[in-house]
Amino acid sequence: MKAKLSNENIDKCCRDIEGYLKKRSNSSKEALRIKLNAEEVLLFYQDKFGEDAVFQLETGGSFGRANIRLTVAGDSYDPFTESELSSDEDAFMRKALISMGQLPRWRYRRGSNEIIFTLEKKKLPEWAKLLIAISAAIVLGLLVRFSPGPFRYVLQEGIIAPLISTFIGFLNAVAGPMIFFAVISGIYSIGDASTFSEIGKRLCVLFGVFLCSMVIICAALSWPIFDLNLGSAKAGSDFSALYQMVLDIVPNNLFTPFSRGNTLQILFVAIIIGIAMLLIGKDTQFAAELSEQLGYIVNGIMSFVSKLVPFFVFGSLFIIIVSSEFDTLAVGGKFFFGTALACAELLILHTAVACVKTKMNPAEFWKKTLSTFLIAITTASSAAAFSDNLKVCTEKLGVSKKLANFGVPFGQILYKPAVSVLFLYAALSVAEKSGMELSLTWMVTAIFMVIVLSAAAPPVPGGMSASFAVLFSQLGLPMENLAVILSLTAILDFVVTAVNVFSAQSVLAVAAGDID
Repeated sequence: MKAKLSNENIDKCCRDIEGYLKKRSNSSKEALRIKLNAEEVLLFYQDKFGEDAVFQLETGGSFGRANIRLTVAGDSYDPFTESELSSDEDAFMRKALISMGQLPRWRYRRGSNEIIFTLEKKKLPEWAKLLIAISAAIVLGLLVRFSPGPFRYVLQEGIIAPLISTFIGFLNAVAGPMIFFAVISGIYSIGDASTFSEIGKRLCVLFGVFLCSMVIICAALSWPIFDLNLGSAKAGSDFSALYQMVLDIVPNNLFTPFSRGNTLQILFVAIIIGIAMLLIGKDTQFAAELSEQLGYIVNGIMSFVSKLVPFFVFGSLFIIIVSSEFDTLAVGGKFFFGTALACAELLILHTAVACVKTKMNPAEFWKKTLSTFLIAITTASSAAAFSDNLKVCTEKLGVSKKLANFGVPFGQILYKPAVSVLFLYAALSVAEKSGMELSLTWMVTAIFMVIVLSAAAPPVPGGMSASFAVLFSQLGLPMENLAVILSLTAILDFVVTAVNVFSAQSVLAVAAGDID
């Protein structure tokens, strides 16, 4: 459809969008949201350019992703940032909502303004794909065990094992750049490329203190669960190793970390660049946009790689069953139940701190936050719980709108204590199973890595898989246990997401009192 920006044409365009979404069997709620957003956008351009301006509606997609594209010829004009969203908090919220898929994306190209609504593709949930992969591995693995030895060897060592090794190598290759761009964009967006506001500073410190404290507490509570092989190094030598590890984080140049795959150095470079861009401000706008665009490209690659995760799980479990190495599966038991127990501990700790600060009793606090918790635990999606999360914070917990507009998306993106603990317990489970000798340096590295990786893991399919690959590689953990961890993570994701959302709500309730 191509027409002038008259009221009649805008109304017809919105009806066409609604009809297209109904054909795709999108939910009525999503169809109404996109229709209203499209109508509002076109009315903005009508006010800016007049009714004689020409717009075009296109529906379709690329690479399997459907989208709705509105194109309006004229000068560069972003109706979102140049209308009512002007403050740092609102701009930060808009970026967060775009990344969650809740708002359209604007760009200016070839003399036209483009508004793109990206639609979620109907697909099987990750847990269903993994369940199919696990079932197929068990059935085929048991059948192949009774096949002739030469055939079994060729299938196992000549075909499947090299494919698994190649997948892990490529996953590590993509993970470094993905985390690098995610960290830079995350740091830069805190101040919206202009000012690191008073709210941003204090909220960042508060989230950081809570996250570090919770992970350290859960690490201490893990000792009764895991039978770890602690090293016998003297305190002096252990301190020397820890000191050297800190020094080794600083690279000799900016390119070596990527060529060698040194994750700690990649994170260090990303943090330094992100902070420098944040302090410089608008003069780094081009670099920030380039980093964001490169991040989209790498995330797109990772989204494709993530589709291969069920095949990786199938291949790994198939080899375990064919080779009768069933003890490898034992790593999953303590990881699963330990993580579930740690999530319960996080709920208790956050509830206690929030109730002390807000002077509510636990029953009252849970009653106010229960709706968001139920949405998160049934969908395993913080994006799905976002609108209710914002409503609960402002209307029930007494958090000001200004703080909530910045804090809710900031918390959902960066404050993920349950993910940190999940990473930590995965590392401890595998370390126990493999009989690794753990030192103070190893533990400090593990805690640092799980905290940074939880915040840096992008909210895209495969983000968690890439983070696991980085964690295992950095801590020297055997990759053959990764398939079991990924399979159980798909189940734990529901609980972990709900705990993360509730934890962020609790910290915001505390922040509302501290920041006043």
